[in-house]
Amino acid sequence: MNVQEVDKKIFRNLLRGEFGIEKESLRVGADGYLASTAHPKIRRKGISRDFGESQVEFISGVYTSLQDACIEICALQEIVERAVYTRPEGKEYVWTYSNPPLYHGEDSIRIAEFSGAKKQKTTYRQYLAEKYGKVKMLFSGVHLNFSMPEEFFTLLHKKAPDLPKKRLKSEWYLKLCDVLMSDSWLLVALTAASPVAERQFWDGLNVREDERDAYASLRNSQYGYWNHFTPELSYVDFPSYLESMDAYVRRNEIESIQELYYPIRLKPAGENTLANLKKNGVSHIELRMLDLNPMCCAGVAKRDLIFIHLLIAYRSAKLLWGGQTKEAPQPDKERIKLHKTAASQTFWEDYPSKKAYAQSLIADMKAFYKDYEKQPDSYVPHDYAALEVLAFEESKLSNPKKRYADQLRSLYADGYMRARMWETMGTEGEFS
Repeated sequence: MNVQEVDKKIFRNLLRGEFGIEKESLRVGADGYLASTAHPKIRRKGISRDFGESQVEFISGVYTSLQDACIEICALQEIVERAVYTRPEGKEYVWTYSNPPLYHGEDSIRIAEFSGAKKQKTTYRQYLAEKYGKVKMLFSGVHLNFSMPEEFFTLLHKKAPDLPKKRLKSEWYLKLCDVLMSDSWLLVALTAASPVAERQFWDGLNVREDERDAYASLRNSQYGYWNHFTPELSYVDFPSYLESMDAYVRRNEIESIQELYYPIRLKPAGENTLANLKKNGVSHIELRMLDLNPMCCAGVAKRDLIFIHLLIAYRSAKLLWGGQTKEAPQPDKERIKLHKTAASQTFWEDYPSKKAYAQSLIADMKAFYKDYEKQPDSYVPHDYAALEVLAFEESKLSNPKKRYADQLRSLYADGYMRARMWETMGTEGEFS
């Protein structure tokens, strides 16, 4: 197979991928306060807890279809909802928002209580609580894990046979991560869904009174869960990337690479440690900027997930065959600053150049996918409608009613508790 044939096969299969979803959600009592009970004893793979004992984590398997990953998250949530609704201690519900309900003071926030071989997880969370405070740990969100199929790297290796395949794979994901870090602000602006919070939470984060209507995504703003410094990672090559992370550990600025709170992470299969990443290389890329969307049982709209995948495939094509912007990538400090700025309620109005850029990008993606779908034998997932998805995202730029943050602000401007949202929660929300 010559290089031209390899390129054709890669192009025809750009939309193949593997997906996993992680969703965090708090448990809340019928009184509207954060649950203080122990994590429910449910023996089901994919149901765990995150920072707090009251923070359930739903973890899907790895699928070749976004639809299947969404379906599993919805099913896992329904299992937990049924279990906690009938607890002897009193009815509980799964809280479907990124910002928390009321809570009985910071001391009432229980750190996740692991035992046995997993006890070190509790020790690590105690360290985080002391360093960042437990209030900040109440944020919840959705992480999308994505990997290219193994066949992609087999074909890519034919184009670069001198580089070991494992190293080639890590270098590819590093390039992709570098490009997508420059897009993280766009994904925040398009999916922001955490504009409302209870006064207690605003106070706990030390947010000024005059700022409390300023955010479409409080979780992605400067008040979100960030390191006390802005890390600067190297994207020159994979060894440099590893070294740049390790430097923060050696200087005791973080305990491990798990403590680097980046919008996008490169992760190995299995335990997320530097040693494992060095030994086994990158397995997948993790996008961490998604707010919980309460209108979707999976915590995120499937159309938004499809858009992210379309963006990944589009960026991959540009990396492979040129056409990428000639501007040098900005340092992480600037990209994370823009990420936080994009969490503003008035971001599109305040930054017309970014709105114009987003419109231009989506227009380019429309042209790209029109061409892609015309090519013979191009793979398109059965539930994708690329042009409809792109039009949906485009509509958010001009119509505030399409933005999740605007919808939530209009519904719950006086706070979640006044609306007694916990009485109407369930898995009936759509995920399309």
